[in-house]
Amino acid sequence: MSNVLLTNSTAKKLYKYAKDFPIFDYHCHLSVKEMYENKPYKNITEIWLKGDHYKWRQMRTFGVAEEFITGNASDYDKFYAYIAMLETAVGNPLYLWSKFELEFYFGVKLALTRANAPRIWEKANQAIEKMSFSPLTAIGMSNVDTVCTTEEIFCDLMYHRLLKDREDIKTKILPAFRGDRAINIDSPEFAKNIEKLGDVANFVIRNLEDMEDALRQRLDAFKEMGAVTSDFAIEGLRYVPCSREDADAAFRRGLKGDIADIDLDGYKSYMLHFLLKECYKRGFSVQLHIGAMRNNNSAMMARLGADTGFDSVATTPYQTGLRDLLNHLSTEGVLGKTIIFNLNPADNAYIGTLIGCFQGNEEGTKGKIQMGAAWWFNDTKVGIENHMKALAELTHFGSFVGMLTDSRSFISYTRHDYFRRLICSYVGELAEKGEFVKDMAILKKVVADVSYHNAKRYFSIFE
Repeated sequence: MSNVLLTNSTAKKLYKYAKDFPIFDYHCHLSVKEMYENKPYKNITEIWLKGDHYKWRQMRTFGVAEEFITGNASDYDKFYAYIAMLETAVGNPLYLWSKFELEFYFGVKLALTRANAPRIWEKANQAIEKMSFSPLTAIGMSNVDTVCTTEEIFCDLMYHRLLKDREDIKTKILPAFRGDRAINIDSPEFAKNIEKLGDVANFVIRNLEDMEDALRQRLDAFKEMGAVTSDFAIEGLRYVPCSREDADAAFRRGLKGDIADIDLDGYKSYMLHFLLKECYKRGFSVQLHIGAMRNNNSAMMARLGADTGFDSVATTPYQTGLRDLLNHLSTEGVLGKTIIFNLNPADNAYIGTLIGCFQGNEEGTKGKIQMGAAWWFNDTKVGIENHMKALAELTHFGSFVGMLTDSRSFISYTRHDYFRRLICSYVGELAEKGEFVKDMAILKKVVADVSYHNAKRYFSIFE
């Protein structure tokens, strides 16, 4: 991997310092069940391609039949189809991500070409067999300090309990509370999701009071398991006042699937406000992931389900609603640590300027309201560079909590290395141009903080 993405001499020095810091993965979709079972992988396809919809999207674009993506083709044929796509994927981050993964975890340094595919397959599989490579092997090799796995409101946290006292696991494995299922009353699955919540809470949910009691119970259970953060996905947001009585009436109808003329925005505003207050009350930071338009291909949704590579950037308005939400929480004196991720890069300036309106706190928390990392479709070289420029110019770069993985793949931790290379180049370039002080002690502190220390402090994880 040498000096790729390191564009100046200062960057190379900074990277040598920053590259080995631990990883604080405060948002991901890794399976705790797979961690607990910790089964060794059979081959490179199982660990490299299973469940990674970033890779699936590009294979489809390259014309690969679904049989060789999520279908019943052999593992080698799926692997070969992916390598064939990478061979001409000029400029796509998947090329370097994949190269980093092969080299770091399995020692494979070959160019990603069809001609090398048989040798890559052989070498990677030999390494997998030799190490009995498993989910916990990947986490250990990646030097992951803490991983926060996104869990639904009705998760019973069984696998978190089973892993909690394992002395052989050095990484902190914590649940992160995902609140969407309680908010999205217009989802066809809403009633089923509330029934699942009732099952894990051990009582039938018939009204809003029951729902709130169940959610508080689950939040307490998450807190008991060490949770420090929560997560909410929002496409658009129209934040409007809604009384508890009106929210209760809407909720009761939602349980019956009768939402034809209810105030959807009112109910969603009420429930989002309720959950954020409850999260802040327990010391959880709140992560708002805004702007994903999901499951656009209904035929493939019916065939493969959600999270299989058919999402895109939304343009649904949310700006005024987000302002009103933050303002309401701030006026009530309850606004806590909040990270706002925008999927549409056109909104970088909006988020960067809005968060400045709600900073400041008696506790002295740096960057209490954060502009979240370049996320999902922005997790590219240009996307990260543009995000860093907006972050630096509009907020405070040295207070940034840094990278998240947002992945279902246990070997995607090399994306943190990709990110660290880019921040070292950005900071190094400014220093070399005289646009920032060229003091290596200060520069090292900045990249170390953004790579690791800021997240550790922000999420209040201490040894």
